[in-house]
Amino acid sequence: MIDPSKYVAIDCEMVGLGPNGFESGLARCSIVDYSGTVIYDKFIKPDGKITDFRTPVSGIRPLDMDTALPYPVAREEILKIIQGKIIVGHDPRSDFRVLKTDISNYAIRDTSSCKLLIMKARLKTDRRASLKSLCQNLLGKRIQDSHKGHSSVEDASAAMELFKLVDIMWEMHLREGRKVEIVNRFENRNRYQ
Repeated sequence: MIDPSKYVAIDCEMVGLGPNGFESGLARCSIVDYSGTVIYDKFIKPDGKITDFRTPVSGIRPLDMDTALPYPVAREEILKIIQGKIIVGHDPRSDFRVLKTDISNYAIRDTSSCKLLIMKARLKTDRRASLKSLCQNLLGKRIQDSHKGHSSVEDASAAMELFKLVDIMWEMHLREGRKVEIVNRFENRNRYQ
C-alpha cells in the first residue's frame, strides 16, 4: 500500500553563475505533495553573481530576483520539507547538486530512469527518458512548450503524476529487491559539497 503522506515531488530551475554562466545556481524550487498540491514554490537568489538567466529553459527573469529568498534561507526551508520523505523527481541529480546535498541520503524515485514507465510508454531506450516524451505518451499532456521557459511547478507535478501511474508496482519491486531503474542515479556524479 502507498502512504501518500510520505511522498513529495521536487523540481528546481537554475541560472548561470560565474564568468561564462557555466556554474548552476538555484533560482526557483517547487515541491508538490502526492495529490499534486503545491506545498513550496519560491524564487531564490543564488549565492554568486547571475551571469546568465537561461530564461528560454529556466523561465527565470531578472525581475524574479527582486523578491527572491536568499539561498541559505531557501535551502534550509527546502531541506526541512524533504527530510524523511520519499522524493519523486525527474533526474533529480542536478536539483540535489544545487541544494548542495548528497542525493544518496534520500529515498529517490527517479521517473527519468524508471523502466516501468519507459516500458509503459513504449520507448525503446536504455537511457533516461525525457519528461516531455513520458508526459506526452502516458498522460496525453504537452509540457515544456512555453516560449517563457520551463515551470518547476509543472515539472514537479508531471513527475508525481507519472510516478502515480506505477507507484504500487514500483514500491513492490523495491520491497522484493528487484531493479526498477535502467540507469544508476549515482553514475557520473560529482561529490556534493
